[in-house]
Amino acid sequence: MAKKQPTILVHLPSYRDPELVPTIKDALAQAKYPKRIHFGICRQYNPEDQFDNVDEFRGDKRFHIMDVLYTEAQGLPWARAQINEKLLTNQDYILQLDSHHRFAKDWDETLIEMHSGLEAQGYKPILGAYLPLYTPFNDPEGRTMEPWQQTFACFYPHGTIFIRPGLLHGWQDMTEPPMSRFLSGHFCFARSEWAKEIKHDTDIYFSGEELNLTVRSYTHGYDLFHPHKLVVWHSTMREERSGMLKWDDDYKLGVDWFQKQDYARKKIRVLLRTEEDPTIDLTGYDLGTVRTLRDFEKYAGFHFKRKAVQKYTLDNNYPPNPYIADDELWEQSFMGSFYHLVTIYPHDFPRKNYKHILVAFDDATGKAVNHKYITGQELENFMHKGQQIHYEEFFLTDVKPTRVVFWGFTEEEGWVERIENKI
Repeated sequence: MAKKQPTILVHLPSYRDPELVPTIKDALAQAKYPKRIHFGICRQYNPEDQFDNVDEFRGDKRFHIMDVLYTEAQGLPWARAQINEKLLTNQDYILQLDSHHRFAKDWDETLIEMHSGLEAQGYKPILGAYLPLYTPFNDPEGRTMEPWQQTFACFYPHGTIFIRPGLLHGWQDMTEPPMSRFLSGHFCFARSEWAKEIKHDTDIYFSGEELNLTVRSYTHGYDLFHPHKLVVWHSTMREERSGMLKWDDDYKLGVDWFQKQDYARKKIRVLLRTEEDPTIDLTGYDLGTVRTLRDFEKYAGFHFKRKAVQKYTLDNNYPPNPYIADDELWEQSFMGSFYHLVTIYPHDFPRKNYKHILVAFDDATGKAVNHKYITGQELENFMHKGQQIHYEEFFLTDVKPTRVVFWGFTEEEGWVERIENKI
């Protein structure tokens, strides 16, 4: 008698995505045991699109499909919540994804083996990471052939963390998954009980989802790991979806999604205990009681109230961070994280012969804390194509900048136009 294989629910929240059907087909084609692969699909569709039609799968009992008209959709965590609460049944595992992926051969067996190996060591594991890239129109040639991890970039002013991808350094010599500081929205593999216990907060519109899941999962007793092998690939923002993402459609419909984002960020600050607001109800979406928030901060090297980080974390060393029992010494172990959204307009710097434009951050005494020069193609596009300079600047500092200075320089006249803004 054949051994019954444990089942996996592939969790796919799809919003007007041409990659939905190719993702489904590749997941089945590359699985070692395709019969055990189930799909929970929240299909948020526009009837005019047709590219995400899944009628060919509706007669298959492994497919659990919820159709939502795109004008009724309420954001990514909302769609994820529909899958976990309405489509997840008795499957053994859940693979939380987006809806644009490609899969390595025998991906199902590889993930279960990783997870089972960690369980055998006494962990309550979740495998998660920002996945390496594939390109739909150049696949498989365009795939990144190294596993990635998630790394800290900076604290945003509103209190969440800017998480970015990075190489999973040392992966070639790894024999098991290393520990992680974060969970990923587009790739998590765990026992299905995780998806039932750590519910997606539908008040979160998009950003902040991952930090919310991370902190709640950790304090509920889950252990975070990166897969050390290539298992699944992910495609990020793509030209063929330009103008039809959720926030694009909300804007066209007159929906104030900025307000939704602001409320979600406030709720996350309350979760992280950096803000108090008695009107915010965290019932069902609060921290766990197995570990404390401070336990997570010491594990990952963050200080949420101070928006600070330890150098060990900044250097992308794998957690847990070196333990510091003394609270005073622990407080002294952090560096402050600074973030600023830089915008420079062509009408303020009208010349066509700048050698560079200085961007400097000064403290209250006028002393420079950090600076950089805008040069090269970015400067050429600014001067000759009218493209504004717009980017996120972040760095660690023990002195908080109070102003940002933009100052143009030409070889003919030296320092010319100068603009100073308070921070």
